[in-house]
Amino acid sequence: MKKLLFRLVLAVVVLVLVAGIVGYLWLDTIAKEAVQRGGTYAMGVETTVDTVSLQPFGGRMQMDKLKVANPKGFNGPHLMESGKFDVQVDPGSLMGDTVVVNKFELDGLDLYIDQQMPKSNISVIMDNLKKLGGDEPEDKEASEGTKFKVDVITIRNVVAHVKVLIGPEVTIKIPEIQMKNVTGDNAAGVALPVLVARILPAVLAAVLESGKGILPADLANILQGDVSAVAAQLGGQVQDMVKGVQGDITKAFKGVLPVDANSVGDTVGKLLGGAKDANTDANKPKTPGAGLLDSILGGKKK
Repeated sequence: MKKLLFRLVLAVVVLVLVAGIVGYLWLDTIAKEAVQRGGTYAMGVETTVDTVSLQPFGGRMQMDKLKVANPKGFNGPHLMESGKFDVQVDPGSLMGDTVVVNKFELDGLDLYIDQQMPKSNISVIMDNLKKLGGDEPEDKEASEGTKFKVDVITIRNVVAHVKVLIGPEVTIKIPEIQMKNVTGDNAAGVALPVLVARILPAVLAAVLESGKGILPADLANILQGDVSAVAAQLGGQVQDMVKGVQGDITKAFKGVLPVDANSVGDTVGKLLGGAKDANTDANKPKTPGAGLLDSILGGKKK
């Protein structure tokens, strides 16, 4: 009888160990699927990621090449493509309902903004994000499942390519975007799709602030309206994040802009990779969008 009991206990232990090993080996696949599903649901377009490496005992996850497809009808190789994510979590929180993220950094983000009448590709994504706001999300995926509690998100080396209706493509570079108190309005954290929805408006707000004087006014106004509408729908915390990001960008520009107003265009040109000796007021294009970089960042003198 004792031998039989021993064998039963041993069999249970072996099964638990095997299940644990199999589960550990499948963690990367499970995490990858969760990221792809959450991104696709939040933005309404296919979201894929090349690699995910999860180290649960060390509380670390690395992820590379997250790619968000463009909505149908828009140009560009993608809407967004990331570099490498470095995420550190409290290992003890992995077994609970809320994962506490201690570090969330992304190095490299490539963004394409394509203006097509009557909307831009960003407008389409922003419309989809609105479903994640309000008191009653449209379905359970926006509110159920594992939650994430994040304080600060840092994104470095952001490049935004903006294709306007008329004129050349504009490229805006942002060295760093920092989002603070990301889920501070919810002690229980937020679901992954909601976290995604909070990040994108803040990134776009930074692009708009960095692109002042560079982006065509009509496109900038449309994008600003999209960001404001989504931030209002998602709640006050997202609005605070947008304002915080814009404030940081403004301070960064004030730190490098010269006192002489006539040399403002020169400084902006240097920051964004444009030509020298520019004057934004004197060289505005006569046709909206035509010769945008030449006219704003230093075109041919007559």
